[in-house]
Amino acid sequence: MELPGHILIEILSKLPLDSILVSRCVCTTWRFFISDPLFSSLYLSKPQLFLRSNTLAHVTTTLHWVDTHSSILNTTPPPSIHRRQINLNTKIHLPLPQTSTSCFMDQDFGIVNSCNGLLCLSKSITNNPHFICNPITGEFITVGHEEKEKSLWGSVFPGFGYCPKSKKYKVVRLVLRLESMFQRMAEVYTLGSTESSWRSIGSAPFDLDLALFPTYLNGVIHWVKASDDEKKKGSVFIIGFDFEEEKFNEVPPPPHFGEKHKEKENLYNLNMGVLGGCLSLCDCTFVDHLDIWMMKEYGDPTSWTKEYVISTHFGGVYRPIKLLENGDLLIMYNKRELVAYDPIQGCFRFLRIQGVQSVFEAIIHVPSFIPLKDAVGEDHLNVQNVKASGSEPELLGGSKTLFLVEQGEPRTEPRLPFFWGDGGEE
Repeated sequence: MELPGHILIEILSKLPLDSILVSRCVCTTWRFFISDPLFSSLYLSKPQLFLRSNTLAHVTTTLHWVDTHSSILNTTPPPSIHRRQINLNTKIHLPLPQTSTSCFMDQDFGIVNSCNGLLCLSKSITNNPHFICNPITGEFITVGHEEKEKSLWGSVFPGFGYCPKSKKYKVVRLVLRLESMFQRMAEVYTLGSTESSWRSIGSAPFDLDLALFPTYLNGVIHWVKASDDEKKKGSVFIIGFDFEEEKFNEVPPPPHFGEKHKEKENLYNLNMGVLGGCLSLCDCTFVDHLDIWMMKEYGDPTSWTKEYVISTHFGGVYRPIKLLENGDLLIMYNKRELVAYDPIQGCFRFLRIQGVQSVFEAIIHVPSFIPLKDAVGEDHLNVQNVKASGSEPELLGGSKTLFLVEQGEPRTEPRLPFFWGDGGEE
């Protein structure tokens, strides 16, 4: 007896990513159902973690999938076992055009942000957005470039997102041009537009010389910015760009967030992302602890809650990644280790990333199995596919395999001279 299509789609959507990648190869029927929009809508609520190695000598195009449901991340080992290990065999590749040179700079693309299964890639030196790609299908499109690109000067601040009402994907960038070097301009590129070029929407309303941590949520791309105003020196604010309205706005940061000066020198010790479906800010500028704030009701500044106050004497930069199914918080530590933090027991489990000598980038991304042309909804879209050059997801082989190794016994959180979990509703 054959199962109805919608039942089969629901069953397939409950599989882990590596099993889905295998299922796509079983038969054309299963591949068809996995590429169905219903499957993607069910899978959109399951963001996945990928790791990318990044060194000065080599920037990899391989993303290593981390199964965040694995026991090594969700359970404390028995007393007799302190060095569990898992291999990260499942890999996907950033689809990039083939080049005639072997220079690694030709493949040096940074990931701006993820949105609905698509990634925005930018040239690392200037941060100028070049491609929108789907690493699962091996497809990419080039973001429009024309002769006036040569007039760009300095760094670019890009962002990628989706318009829920018009169902359009757009890229925004904040640029300086030689003809207007003292005024940063805002430009928008609409995927699938017949214009195929950047469209100026006027000057950026903020004096930006540094905008960090592009984070997409609810149709808005967000950046963190430290104030250059002498009267507001030390304060941090969040810039938002609404893709539907094509307007900028300022998102109020958490209350008392600027008690410790957040200047350019230590702005990189902050980070922003999405945690549990909420906009979140992590403050690592303190010596002995870190604060994690979450905006529980998007757009309501009064809903900022200091969800975690984590004391630590380990130093370094912590970046919250996601909430695990057992209630632990998964954190990237110093770009070299994953840390599972148990807020109940107040202890850390460190998992060293091994396999290559490198620092690592953690990417939260929802894989999409929908062809890029169908996702954007434009038949005339100029989509390129590099499956033949090895962009198909792979389970084994190819680039070096990474693995996670548990580092000794769980370490207890040091005590601080304030109450744990005091709510932070200051």
